[in-house]
Amino acid sequence: MNAEPTAKTRPLRVLRLSPHFYWPQLAATSWPVKFDAIGGMQSQIYRLTGELDAHDVEQTVLTLRIPGAPKSWAMSDRTVVHGVRVPILPIRSRIRGMVDLNLAWALGVLAHLVRHRTRPDVLHVHCSGVIIPPLIGWLLCRVLRVPLVLTVHCSIIVTYHPMNALDRLLQPLARWIERRAVKAAACTVTLTPRTVPILAKDAGVPEDRITVLPDVIDADAFAARATPGTVAEAARRWRLPEGTPVVGYVGRIAREKGWPILLDIAEELRDTDVHLLICGDGNERDLFEQEVRGRGLAERVTVTGYLPNEDIPIAMGTMDLLLMAPLHEEFGSVMLEAMACELPIIAVGVGGVADVLEQGALGWLVPERTAEAFADGIRRALADSEWRATTAERAAKTVRARYALSQVTTATAEVYRSIVRR
Repeated sequence: MNAEPTAKTRPLRVLRLSPHFYWPQLAATSWPVKFDAIGGMQSQIYRLTGELDAHDVEQTVLTLRIPGAPKSWAMSDRTVVHGVRVPILPIRSRIRGMVDLNLAWALGVLAHLVRHRTRPDVLHVHCSGVIIPPLIGWLLCRVLRVPLVLTVHCSIIVTYHPMNALDRLLQPLARWIERRAVKAAACTVTLTPRTVPILAKDAGVPEDRITVLPDVIDADAFAARATPGTVAEAARRWRLPEGTPVVGYVGRIAREKGWPILLDIAEELRDTDVHLLICGDGNERDLFEQEVRGRGLAERVTVTGYLPNEDIPIAMGTMDLLLMAPLHEEFGSVMLEAMACELPIIAVGVGGVADVLEQGALGWLVPERTAEAFADGIRRALADSEWRATTAERAAKTVRARYALSQVTTATAEVYRSIVRR
């Protein structure tokens, strides 16, 4: 009788759990924002998952089932993505859309595992600053008796800032859950080095149990999507004024991304001809657009709505600067996309932003998060064409050397193998 293949003789089996995942099938339609406010985390997990095929890894991905996306999708011969969700009573929220969705996803994960009896070699859970993903990772690694890899895209302990009174009330519990998950994990992955000593001390684990694997991009392939023709067509479609500097924002129109300050900046720049291009959607887009009209900024601000990730380099091709003004940010993968497109960045150095921009070597860091500081930085950056050219060139080289998709994927596969060897 033939022996069953072991992890040494067959591909590693990874069960990847994340309520957030990018569905390319929705690129031609629209993204159901109330179900999942699209952001960089979805694209990052999608890129990593696809690239791991080349590293002898079989993956089952359990993500949130959203309208318009398939229930199951064979991403490749080795990777299958399942959308799971157990409907429960919806709870609406301005900040999160439907706050029950993380719980609905978690119950869907449990139902799927009960039906399919999956026992992987490695359990990999992605966390975004909310309670449910680290909780289900902590519980499942004990139940399934498999090693846990925990990627902390936004640490509740280190980075996240409460968005409302309920958030503040839940913070002690949320931090306790993240702490327990980090303790249980065979390896915790953070996006920047600054998180490591704080998280290790708080969770009471050695720093060598925490690995830094940053966000990633295939810079050449991403930038190649923008051609002179596609960029010119996008500028016409969005009716961007010709010969006018365009300062862009790419991301969710959401509380934590600090959207009100974008309009404060636009007002500070009324004495210029600068135009703001807002690329994205979110649970507070209607409030944003009401403010645009109420402040008389409709001629100075354009909102595109949702754009698929494939169109982001085209949008960036219409911009002269990328603006980032979040309340909190673990990394900010949109910066890698801007660097790949040689688009200069002006940002406030919260969270890991200053680390990614190398304390100002790869972008313009404003000294404080105020409309006046941003407006001054924008004026100075737009007036200094030499700074824009040299910084964009330096950033383009850095993103290809340090944040290459292939390099980080190889390191991720080695994390899996080292855990299984142990």
